[in-house]
Amino acid sequence: MPFLSPSRLKQAYRELLELPDKTLRTIGLVGVIAGILLLFLTD
Repeated sequence: MPFLSPSRLKQAYRELLELPDKTLRTIGLVGVIAGILLLFLTD
């Protein structure tokens, strides 16, 4: 929650920027697949 702890949010962004591109893409793909599954399960 950025409004509760902006410094932690900044730190999290810094850590994300240090991850390799392949890792970020994998995390994004997993998020998209999880979202699609949630859509199908709640329908």
